[in-house]
Amino acid sequence: MCNNHACGCTKCWKPEGASFSLVAVVSRDNLSVTAYEDKLEIVDASATIQRHACTGCGVHMYGRIENENHPFHGLDFIHTELSKESGWAVPEFAAFVSSVIESGVSPDEMDGIRARLSELGLEPYDCLSPTLMDALATHTAKAAGVLSD
Repeated sequence: MCNNHACGCTKCWKPEGASFSLVAVVSRDNLSVTAYEDKLEIVDASATIQRHACTGCGVHMYGRIENENHPFHGLDFIHTELSKESGWAVPEFAAFVSSVIESGVSPDEMDGIRARLSELGLEPYDCLSPTLMDALATHTAKAAGVLSD
């Protein structure tokens, strides 16, 4: 299963004029910085996802979860709208759709935005997809001893 998605959260970098970013989810061992790594800086060291942005232009290149206890540790988040490569898996859903309001989108536009996302085959969620929410809850339950492996 691919977890690539369109993201409306206020933490993700978005191209000029866009309300959503396109995010690919890859395993950490499949990501490497091949040039200008010295230009990357973490935007907010206290955030769950450590977003690495270019100090020159401000674009977020990728995000990484460093907390080994987080259910998504080992996954990296890449902004595919910047890639010159073809063959990326298409986004499967839209995450944090309501958050676009926090970016300045009028609440009156939300029905139309959700309808357009659905028309594009991107189920709109106000958090993550049910599969990812289940993964978070399962990890939390196991860590608390409520579920066993």
